[in-house]
Amino acid sequence: MRIKRLGLGLLLVAVAACAGTDGGEGVVEGDAAAPAESGALQKNFPDLEYLQTIPVAYANAKAHPEVLEKIPCYCPCMLYGHRSLADCHRSQHSAACATCLDEAVMAGEVIAEHGGVDDAEAIAAEVKSRYRAGIVRNKLQADDLPALRSDGGRAYLAACSECHQPPHPAMYAASDWRQSLSRMEAYLDQSTTVQIDEATWNSAVDYVRETSGQFPPEAGEQYRQSLANAVERLVATEGESANYPSNQDPILGPEWFERMVNAYRLAREIPADRLAAVQLDDPDPNCPNLLACLNSGGIVSEATVDAVEKLAAELNLGNN
Repeated sequence: MRIKRLGLGLLLVAVAACAGTDGGEGVVEGDAAAPAESGALQKNFPDLEYLQTIPVAYANAKAHPEVLEKIPCYCPCMLYGHRSLADCHRSQHSAACATCLDEAVMAGEVIAEHGGVDDAEAIAAEVKSRYRAGIVRNKLQADDLPALRSDGGRAYLAACSECHQPPHPAMYAASDWRQSLSRMEAYLDQSTTVQIDEATWNSAVDYVRETSGQFPPEAGEQYRQSLANAVERLVATEGESANYPSNQDPILGPEWFERMVNAYRLAREIPADRLAAVQLDDPDPNCPNLLACLNSGGIVSEATVDAVEKLAAELNLGNN
C-alpha cells in the first residue's frame, strides 16, 4: 500500500474542471469544518461529512472491482491514463477527487438497491446512466454555453458525456476540431461498449464547430492549460502514468482512510493550541506543526495521524 501525503489542493484543477457537472449531489458542499477558535490559531479542517465518504468509496471499489472496472471516471484522470473508475482507487487519487468519490459512492448505492452484483455489466451501465444524467442536468442548469437546449446542444451533451466530461467548445478553433473529432470517430468505430447513433453524433459535431467560433482564442488556451495542469499534478503526485497506477497495483482498502477520518474526528476535540504545539518532521513547508498539517486540505501523512492519536491518548479522548 502506498501511503503518500496528498492534499485535496493538489487536484484542485482536476476537480475544478468538473465543477458543477458531477452526476450526484456532490460530496463537497462548502466548508463545514470544525468551529473556528478565537485568536490566531484556528481549525480549518475539511468537512467531516466529505471525509467520511472516502472510506465508503474505497470499500465499494475493493468489494466490487468488477463493477468499477466498467465505469469511466469523469475527472481528467482519464487523460493521465486511468482506464476506469477502478484505477482511481489503486492510489489515493480518489480520496482527493470529489468526482471519483461521487461515482464510487453511487456505485455502492446502486449495488445495495440490487441486493448485490448479479450482473456487473448492468449495474455499471446503471451507475453510468445516472451519472451522465446528472452531468447533463447540471450543465443545462448552469447554462454557460450557447444554445444548450437546442437539438444540437442536447446532442453535444449526450454524445460527449458517453465517456468523459463534455469538453468546452472553446478548447479548439472551429478549423482545429476536425483532427480531434477524427480521433473520437476512430475510437467509436473500434469500441464495443460506446454506442452513439449517427444522427446524434453528427448533430453534436455541428454544434461544437458552430459554437467554438463564439469564443476568443485565449479561452481555448486557458481550457487546454487547465487540463494540462491537471495531468501534470497527477504525474507529480502519482508518478508517470506508464508505471503507476497499473492494473498490477491492488485497489486500496478503506482501513487507512477510516483511521484518517477518525484522526480528524479526534482533532476536533483537541484545543488548537495543543495541536499547534506538536512539531512534525515533514518536508512540506506548509506543514510546520500538527495544526497546520490538519489544516492543509485533506489527505494527510501517516506521521500526522500518529501524532493526533498520541495526543488524543494523552488527553484520554476517544475512549468513552
